[in-house]
Amino acid sequence: MEAESEPWVLATGIPFDDLKGYRLEECVYWILDGLGAKDLEWRVGGVGGGTADGGRDIEAAFYLPDDAGRMERHQWWIECKGRGATVEKEAVVNACNNVTAYPEVERLIIATNSRFSNPTIQWVRDWQASHPQQVIVLWDRAELERMLSRQPSTVLRLFQGGLSLAGKLEAIRERYFNLMEYSSIDQLRAIWAVRDTLDIGPMERIALVANEFAHGDIDERPWCGGDDVHAASGALTMALFNFIYLFSKWTKTGGDEEPFVAMVAYLLSASLRHLDATEVVNLIEVALRAAPDQPMSQENMDYFLGPILDRLNTDLTLVCSADCPRFSRDDSLKGWQEDDPFRRYWSRYGRRGTARPGQVINARLERTNQPCVIGIGLSADERCRIYATDPTVKNLLPYLDVVAAVVRARSPLPRRKNSDIV
Repeated sequence: MEAESEPWVLATGIPFDDLKGYRLEECVYWILDGLGAKDLEWRVGGVGGGTADGGRDIEAAFYLPDDAGRMERHQWWIECKGRGATVEKEAVVNACNNVTAYPEVERLIIATNSRFSNPTIQWVRDWQASHPQQVIVLWDRAELERMLSRQPSTVLRLFQGGLSLAGKLEAIRERYFNLMEYSSIDQLRAIWAVRDTLDIGPMERIALVANEFAHGDIDERPWCGGDDVHAASGALTMALFNFIYLFSKWTKTGGDEEPFVAMVAYLLSASLRHLDATEVVNLIEVALRAAPDQPMSQENMDYFLGPILDRLNTDLTLVCSADCPRFSRDDSLKGWQEDDPFRRYWSRYGRRGTARPGQVINARLERTNQPCVIGIGLSADERCRIYATDPTVKNLLPYLDVVAAVVRARSPLPRRKNSDIV
């Protein structure tokens, strides 16, 4: 079944009958958030028009441009009516009459997990005709279901069983790009198990890879592995064109940017299994620009790409040298392993905790009279190319050419001849 023919939201997975009180208010709150509402205020505890808050459960504001282009604030009130049967007409009548005391409210939403009777709907229409200054909108169960179907991330937040696998995939993408949040490993495993039946686009693949580096296992679920040329290169293209947006968002929110750095480094190396280094460099130069007709300065390129190249270089130098006769395997393992876990354990009872890891030192003793394990032809006393080639923006093409040679030789299923460097 193709992803586009499968509904994102499974109505049977949303417990509408149980959406009452707090749960209904929570659901409506996050629907409003997904619609772009601002200044959301959940007024827990207000019941009826006689309360200080006028009976409203949630306040929200929407900012829209007027004819002159200025942003105008539009005030909404929302009352939630969780019911086991049809909402009684009296509850709707009271809500409509109460809101007239608050002329600043432009729209009143009355939301229910059940339905409104036809007489109630007709009464609202008649009332609206005589009170045009305030708009009354009824959200019944069918309307809530329709809105939730467009907000898979909200369903994922509130109702784990309410999403199909295609919906879970969309929610993972939406949570990563819009909310800068990660999803559970169980979701990643479920999607991986049926990945061949889903339409995984570049944006979804970026989110999946980032989730793996955040708290999953990219070795267990290599989303850009195999012989699909477009899986890696398509994701890399979209990652580069969204690079500054994502990088800036992670920096501003104070989140850990390491999964983002690792994600781009992985997409870069995976793409080099299929693309020439020249193609990748051209893609980087087109995507990372100060303006459409203005290349980015080398200083800014270093700032953005430096962590990516450092991560890629650290990984490849360690894993490629691990079984190479030119290097000591023990040295490689020391660079890869963390502190002794037995010693680290007792630090949780101390006063200072464990020391922060220092900078990774890639300097190694090398036997230059031994051959390169992946077959790069090295002259007498010539250093390993991956160590000898600086991973910098200034040296980007030669460095990525070396990366391509290493990845193509080392990957389980090489798909093309190694680059001319071999």
